Amino acid sequence: MEKATTSVERAKKRVSQLKKFYTHLSIYILVNFILLGIKAYFFGLFENNIGENVDLTAWISWNMLSTPIIWGIFLIVHATKVFSHPLVEKWEKGQIQKFLEKEENDISGHY
Repeated sequence: MEKATTSVERAKKRVSQLKKFYTHLSIYILVNFILLGIKAYFFGLFENNIGENVDLTAWISWNMLSTPIIWGIFLIVHATKVFSHPLVEKWEKGQIQKFLEKEENDISGHY
């Protein structure tokens, strides 16, 4: 038999999930700002050194595109998991039930 969870335990679990997500989001933003700074430095936005190291600038360009996109996809998956809260699920079930009842009433009203 499963142990019944209390409201406090559920609340603690929810807060822990939110904390992990916001930490993940903060790190994502910080890393991407650092990558933006590196790219700006090597592409000569702060100085006039464009083209000094083509391989390094190509690598930086690739990371400036791939890191936010790939990591962003995982961040969206994480957010979807965290924010798919039981209240949302309860609301969805209620909406489905409401539409089913409406359809049932429409069908029974025609006869």
